[in-house]
Amino acid sequence: MTSSGRDTHRSAVYSAEDQWSAVVDRGGSVDFFGSTIDVPAQLRFGSLADVIAYADAVTADRQVGPVVVRHRKGGTRAHYSDGTIAIPTTHSWAMRESVVLHEIAHHVCISEHGNALHDQYFTSVMLDLVDQRMGSPAALLLRTGYQANGVPIAVMS
Repeated sequence: MTSSGRDTHRSAVYSAEDQWSAVVDRGGSVDFFGSTIDVPAQLRFGSLADVIAYADAVTADRQVGPVVVRHRKGGTRAHYSDGTIAIPTTHSWAMRESVVLHEIAHHVCISEHGNALHDQYFTSVMLDLVDQRMGSPAALLLRTGYQANGVPIAVMS
């Protein structure tokens, strides 16, 4: 991952996204501070080709250059570096929409902001991608998770 500076919000972003991903794993009705919202279940990809097609569609919609997607050996994490997303395709946790969108958000941040830190630009891009691909209810839950974990969110126009 190309970055400049210290990635001070990395663990807080992961914590918020882990909680959010557990909700969008199931989808359905969620009690949100006394209101019921319907949240979609996140996509699960069956193959590397499915992830590539999804990443191509997301980057085309965002009008950033394409990202290379490849298999990553080992199953501990997905990774973004120098225009390439590496996904451990043999591990079901990695073949989820939340993981792929997270890595695409790094690619967009490099293209639009020059770094891939888990900063206010990353969270704003991630929220935009989630809103566009999964809908407003999913983005609302993620935004609330970021805020609860003290993660900054840039106001983008």
